[in-house]
Amino acid sequence: MIALFQVLALFLLMLCGLGAVKFRLMDDGGLRGLNTLVLSFAQPAMIIHRLQQDADAGLIAELAWVFVITCATIALAGVIAFSLFIREPAGRRSVLTNLAMVSNCGFMGYPVITAALGDGALIYAVVFVAAFNLMCWTLGAYFYGGAKAMQPQRLLRNPSLLAIAMGLTLFLTGWRLPEFINSALSMLGAVTTPVAMFVIGARLISLRPAHLADAKLLLVCLLRLVVFPGLVLLLFLTPLPPMVVKSVFVCTAMPCAALTAMQSEIYDCDRALASRGVALSTAFSMATVPLMLLLLPA
Repeated sequence: MIALFQVLALFLLMLCGLGAVKFRLMDDGGLRGLNTLVLSFAQPAMIIHRLQQDADAGLIAELAWVFVITCATIALAGVIAFSLFIREPAGRRSVLTNLAMVSNCGFMGYPVITAALGDGALIYAVVFVAAFNLMCWTLGAYFYGGAKAMQPQRLLRNPSLLAIAMGLTLFLTGWRLPEFINSALSMLGAVTTPVAMFVIGARLISLRPAHLADAKLLLVCLLRLVVFPGLVLLLFLTPLPPMVVKSVFVCTAMPCAALTAMQSEIYDCDRALASRGVALSTAFSMATVPLMLLLLPA
């Protein structure tokens, strides 16, 4: 119950962002600046700082399971979504499939998983995000434009993934950065959660009642927020470590990935549809995420 209230506090931060834009206290340029602050500076700093923890064989095995299960879950979600939307026009089908397939596990997942499962769960989310990025630029790109659209080299230009690579190196080797560097990383990383949730909330200003008329977009939200996390819950019936399943479940229960909107522009698909899907699923997540967390075993 304490974790639930912590997650609800995050949604209050989203409402602050929405209010800032609604009352014209923040414009789009300001939001882009905050977005850059989180993605290029605060989030990488948080990852590097938090991953400087002791490794053991059991934890390493659990992280390997998280990576494998995440890839498998995203692939299964992509195949299911593609089959459901196969009769849609090509550009629209690509966007709907990717919206349903991948979650906003980095930008929104990091704050939620630490609120729900504690700071120690961040390392599981980091591995989830690494698998997420791999799938986005391979299978996700394939749904946009076939084999020629697959661009795994883009992973090398992602600040968060570079931070993950550095953080996992520190984690696995036991090396530690000097204390003054870690202090700076800690202070910078601390702004990740409030600023990320503020920006997510501000983007909800684009929602319109007419968006509820798109039945396929509503189906995407149902798949993304309820059905696919529900499938992950079945893993509690297996011998997998509970923390592995809990972390994959929480990250999977996040709304549609903001990366989908960027990819839809890169591959010349329906960017407006992608943006609507991200905003609509994020709005619904304010109700679904707290409810889904109630399904987690103690």
